[in-house]
Amino acid sequence: MITFNRWARWLHIYSAAPVLLLMLFFAGTGLLLNHSNWAAGEIKNTDQRLTLPNSLTTLDWRLDPGITALSMFHWLDQAHQIRGVDFSFEWEEEEQLLLLYLDGPQGNYAIEAYYEEGIAEVYKTQLPFITMLNNLHRNKHVSGLWRWLSDIAAVCMALFCLSGFWLLVVNTLQRQHSLSWVGIGSVITILAMYLMH
Repeated sequence: MITFNRWARWLHIYSAAPVLLLMLFFAGTGLLLNHSNWAAGEIKNTDQRLTLPNSLTTLDWRLDPGITALSMFHWLDQAHQIRGVDFSFEWEEEEQLLLLYLDGPQGNYAIEAYYEEGIAEVYKTQLPFITMLNNLHRNKHVSGLWRWLSDIAAVCMALFCLSGFWLLVVNTLQRQHSLSWVGIGSVITILAMYLMH
């Protein structure tokens, strides 16, 4: 039992250490999400017109719009640093129009590429910094690396809480007082969840 308690104490300390910043980040952004009426800043909308290169205008867009869309995503990334985490496209046959969408936690792009004119209209929406942080909290339009880090943080937080609870249970001097507070917090949480519906 002593050895197990020692391991629990070690786990409690070191489960939080590698994800300390992430724990503080999720706590802070959780508070911000709970108060969406707090001023987050202004959304910035900009647009620009780009001339498509020959490598895109010589493609047969109607034959395979998917290949054209991928080529255009690559060109936008390499030539204009226009990129996102999630992307999609639509092909409008009647208007000979290729619509591309790029989304990231910091904002999004909507691109209208005209086959006959050889131009692309780029509409950018830049979200405020706080909104971007909230999107990271919600894992909205984030990369696989961020999801991986979020999963690790979640496991470490669970280990931190469970090992801390165990240390409260085995602490005979503070057990009754500590468990009372755990019970009060648990009742409030369950009651809040019940009344939410």
